[in-house]
Amino acid sequence: MQRQVISFSLPPKIAKRLDGFSKKQNKSRSQLLRELIENYEIDEGLKRIFAWGKETKKKFNIKSEEDILRIIND
Repeated sequence: MQRQVISFSLPPKIAKRLDGFSKKQNKSRSQLLRELIENYEIDEGLKRIFAWGKETKKKFNIKSEEDILRIIND
C-alpha cells in the first residue's frame, strides 16, 4: 500500500496527549491518527443514520415497535 506523508503541527498539550494515548495503546502516532479518521467517518455515518431514523419516526408517527411492524406489513 502506498503512503503519503502529511505533516502538521499540534499545540504542545495536544501533542503530549497524543503521545500518552500512543504509549497507553502501544500504537504509533500515525496509527492512532489513522484510526481516529476512520472512526470519525463511522461516527458521521451513524449520525446520518440516526437523523434519518428520527425523520422517519416523525414522518410515520412511530411510537413503538408495533407501529414499525404495522407499517412494514401494510
